Amino acid sequence: MTVQPSRNRYEFAPPGLFDPARHEPPTSAQWDPTIVRASIRDIVVDAATAFDRDGLWPAHPLDEPITPETRYSMLYLGAGGVIWGLKRLARIGYAEVDPRFDAVIPDLVARNRTVGETAQAGTASYLMGDAGLLLLHWMTTRSAEIADRLFEVVHGNLHHPAREMLWGSPGTMVAALHMAEATSDARWVDVLNEGGATLLEEMEWDEALGAWLWTQNLYGKTRRFLGAGHGFAGNVFPILRAAHYLSPEIVQQYTDRAWSVLNALALRDGPCTNWHPMHDPLAVTGRLPLVQDCHGAPGIVVRLAGVARSERWDGLLEQAGELTWRAGPLNKGAGLCHGTAGNGFALLKLWTRTSNPLWLERARVFAMHAIGQVATERQTRGQGRYSLWTGDIGVALYLASCITGESSYPTLDVF
Repeated sequence: MTVQPSRNRYEFAPPGLFDPARHEPPTSAQWDPTIVRASIRDIVVDAATAFDRDGLWPAHPLDEPITPETRYSMLYLGAGGVIWGLKRLARIGYAEVDPRFDAVIPDLVARNRTVGETAQAGTASYLMGDAGLLLLHWMTTRSAEIADRLFEVVHGNLHHPAREMLWGSPGTMVAALHMAEATSDARWVDVLNEGGATLLEEMEWDEALGAWLWTQNLYGKTRRFLGAGHGFAGNVFPILRAAHYLSPEIVQQYTDRAWSVLNALALRDGPCTNWHPMHDPLAVTGRLPLVQDCHGAPGIVVRLAGVARSERWDGLLEQAGELTWRAGPLNKGAGLCHGTAGNGFALLKLWTRTSNPLWLERARVFAMHAIGQVATERQTRGQGRYSLWTGDIGVALYLASCITGESSYPTLDVF
């Protein structure tokens, strides 16, 4: 049955489904679009002021740079993501176009490889490697040469053993999806279909669970992750997002298998649902589930919100949203990947999926809380957090979405 959400975050809060130490009560500040727009403007101005063509942006201590002087270039937490985010904010009317950024885009792939992050699992990655930066370069230049390079990266990554969003083919398929929507070149649709079929073939039947799963070979370990960052939900996302390019049969197969897995492994308590990061009874025993975009209920809502409406899916996703709300904002930070803004996007997705205004109201509570977190962190550290997925730029995009009530997730739903 569909959840009837409560306005009281503490009513029947299920502590066994999350770790209260990772969360904090939401702000009592009332939603105020004027304050929200001012916060977006402050983030944009701070990022523009801190930019240096040679040094790009300083890494934030919480992003654990290799050295204090490290300058990242990737989409996830580097200059590529900051530039994309500022360009996106300019397109939707919350920033001015800054011509300085275009001059550094052609060098970002080489800079990113020099830092060495791509050595962990190859260079193709959408969020960490070449694919996302080439897509940014192509969106700026519309160069046929860059498009060809990007296609080679995407096609060459179809069998990556990680089988997850960050490094594997699900991530680079998102790049192909954006190219398919931006061009009339049929090869992008072809590679999406090839990628969808390949990824489906790589699933493994778990007899005990009675469901199909992927095994991730990641950082020298094998895991069966469930969430959005490295796991099952992240793999299903590009199929749902690209459903208009794929056969209805393959989309249905993914949808059916997603239901089997998520329903079987759901942790339920009253009106709330969450999931452990992975399907591994020994590894999760005695551990409380996370409630983040990368692992846990919020990311599963965001990645599966595009599934066709039905009573069972509506109920499962709203129960996950209810848990996200009742757990409260994350005290780890304000960003997308493991922060308040990322969790807030789950509430926005439920607003656009159900048209229930309470979800938008809740998303806006998280937005006001994230504003305070950004300001406090900047004051404490003496600098902004210049990244898309972990820092202030992702928060600014979330704030803009809360003003409009539109829930497109940065670099996934829209590029």
